[in-house]
Formats: sequence, C-alpha cells, structure tokens
Amino acid sequence: MKRTARDNRDLPHPKPVQKIELNDEHTKGRFIAVVLLIILGAMAVAYGFTKLMTPQTGWQEIKASAGDSLTCGDDFVFLYDVGSSGASASVEARAVTALYTQACRRLYQAFDTETNAGEAGNVYALNHQPNEIVTVDEVLYHALEQVQRSGSRAIYLGPVYYRYEDLFYCEDDSQLMDFDPYLSDEVREEYAAVAAFAGDPQSIDVELLGDNQVRLNVSADYLAYAKTLGTERFLDFAWLKNAFEADYLAQVMLDNGYTCGIISSVDGFVRNLDSREQSYYLNLYDLPEDQVILAAAMEYQGPVSLATMRNFPVSDLDDPRYYRLRDGRMCTMYLDPADGMCKASASSLVCYSRTQGCAGLALEMAPVFISDGPGILNAGLEDLHDKQIQYVCCIEQGLLFTDRSMKLTNLYNVGDLKYFAVDMNDPANYGG
Repeated sequence: MKRTARDNRDLPHPKPVQKIELNDEHTKGRFIAVVLLIILGAMAVAYGFTKLMTPQTGWQEIKASAGDSLTCGDDFVFLYDVGSSGASASVEARAVTALYTQACRRLYQAFDTETNAGEAGNVYALNHQPNEIVTVDEVLYHALEQVQRSGSRAIYLGPVYYRYEDLFYCEDDSQLMDFDPYLSDEVREEYAAVAAFAGDPQSIDVELLGDNQVRLNVSADYLAYAKTLGTERFLDFAWLKNAFEADYLAQVMLDNGYTCGIISSVDGFVRNLDSREQSYYLNLYDLPEDQVILAAAMEYQGPVSLATMRNFPVSDLDDPRYYRLRDGRMCTMYLDPADGMCKASASSLVCYSRTQGCAGLALEMAPVFISDGPGILNAGLEDLHDKQIQYVCCIEQGLLFTDRSMKLTNLYNVGDLKYFAVDMNDPANYGG
C-alpha cells in the first residue's frame, strides 16, 4: 500500500516571510562599529591577562625558576614585600627572582654530594679526590673555613650520614635494623668506628690552601676502611647545609639592596632581612602527649638570624627528616660526632642573633642540643648565654628564654596542659 501524505489541513502553516531591503547608506558605519567592538574586546582580554601575570605590590613568595640546572629552592621559602621600596613591582619581582634563582643554582652545585660540578669544585669533587688539591666554589670554601674555625667535626661523619639517611625512607620498624644504631650492635660499631676516624684530624681533615684551593687529607687506614663500607662520601654537610645556604642567600639579597624579605628553610633556619619597624612571629611547637601543639609564638622585630632544632616533626615537610618508632622513640637527623648516635637533650631549642648567621648559630647550638644528659644541656645553655646568643628552650612545659626585648605570646593553656615562660636572666633561674 502506498504511503500518502497527511491532509494539508493538518500541517502547520508558516507565517508569511517579509522581505526587508537593507539601507546601504549605513553599511560602513556598522562595519566600523564591529571593528571597534573587536578591538575593545581584545584590549579587555589583554588587560585581564596582564593584570593576572603582573606582580602586585605586597608580600609574595619568590621561587627559584625551573630550568636545566637544579637548585636548592625546594628547601626554602622566600617571602618578599614587592614594590615596598617604591620600585616597579613587576621589575623588582623579576630582578629578585633572577638573583634568587642564580644563587640557588650555585648553592646546589657547591654542596652537591652526588655529581661533579666541573670547574667549580664541590663536595662531590673533594670526596672523590682525597689527598688532591681541588679548586672549589668560593661559597664552599668559606663554609669550610667557618667549620674549621668552630672546631666542629660533624661534617666528617660522611659515611654515617650516607648509611643513616636511608632510615628515613623506611616504612616499618622492622626495616630499621640496617640503619639504626640503637637497634643493631653491628650498625652501632660501624658508626662508632667512623666517628673515631672523623674525630681524628690525623685521619681526616680539610686543608685550606687559599685562593679557594682545598685538599681533603684522608689517611690510608681510613681510605681502606671506607672501601670496606663501599662509600666515598667522607665529607657531608648533612643537616648543616641549609644553615650555610640560608646565610648565602641572605647575603646576596643584602648586597644587592633587597632588604624587605625573609628567607626560611624547611628545617628551621631563618634569615629576616627586614629593618622596618614591624613585628614577625616564630611559632614554637612542642610534642607533650603524642600530639604536636603550638606552645607559644615568639614576637621579634628587625634583621635577625634564627635557628631551630627539634626532636619531632611539625608538618609533612618535616617527615623526610624524622622517623618515629612504635614505642615513641624519635629518630632525627641530628647525630653526635662523638659516636654517630642520634640524640636530643630537649624538646626544642631556638637560638637567634643579630650579629651571627644561621651557620654560626647551628655550630654553637649543636653540641648543646645533640647530647643526652641534662648536665650537658644546662652547661651548654649557660655557655650560649655567655656568648650573647639568645635562646628559647622548651623543657617539659617550661619555655626558658634569655632576651627580654622579645615577647612570648599566646602561651598554650588548655586543661591540665599549661606552658609558662622562664626568664633565664633572673638569678633564681640562671646559675651564671
């Protein structure tokens, strides 16, 4: 059967189409209007993009630019008050970023233990050319000078750091036996043997020859022992590295007139460059009952160097430097040069100075914090006090402080847990 269309009466009837003649007299005007609208739209998009990409005046985080060369930028947070000097915010931000990036690249190469930096010798070059003269980067040379003046032997624990740092990648306590001297007599003996070499200038020592030339003198006995361990890392700045790097970054900024900023490492070293009259705060944490709390805040003003050592992490950024066992014992990166053992005499220790840099503070406070007896801690704190190094030390719920121009604010006080400040200038508290 043939299909037929419906009756036309059932179909909708479209409205009649009206033909409208366009007036050619206005065609040119309409074309100009369309062009103007397109131009205005493009300008609006460009303005919005420019506003988005142009740094605004005020505090901003300055980051080392990514490139072919690695940098130490991931270890630091650099905040800068862009445009506060009256300069163009965009110009200043670019200049500070370029300077910071260059400095971060130089530092990474100088302290690198994994790869050779070429003509600008680094820690790797010294380790792989023992008893040979190596021309090193000036930054590294000055760091070695400072360590030598301090008398510290911590940087010579290279073989211990080489093995011990793998502990922080363990996922279970059962994996610690190969790295933790508290769990393994074999590991403890190895660390003690390395520490004996490290503490003996006849076995290993840096010889500074001037003009950035260095010779890492290593005895035949130590070379032979290191070979049995399968390591060539004799020298390692380890946890001290960021202290020296913070000082160099700060000095680069100061030398170029950029003073409205603050440089902080992820492991507790701070260089405040700002001489303006405004307050800054350093949070003081504690771990009293298996839970990290903000015990207080330290308010300060002006250019200052600060160094913090803690026996617990406060954030995920700290995790690679701490390992907590199921029994509550904490493994940290702070090892005693005397025996290679991890130690902490207090919950936390903050030292600060307006004349010394972070590296100087770290070298002074290390023997005080990396110890295992209250007698050493008390004597060490008195020694810091005598050297005009200010400190805040957390012992139980007491915050021992020495600087009356600094304010401790917002002391924790919840339930039975109450923190209190102890003025160590009071003869009743300070035995000096």
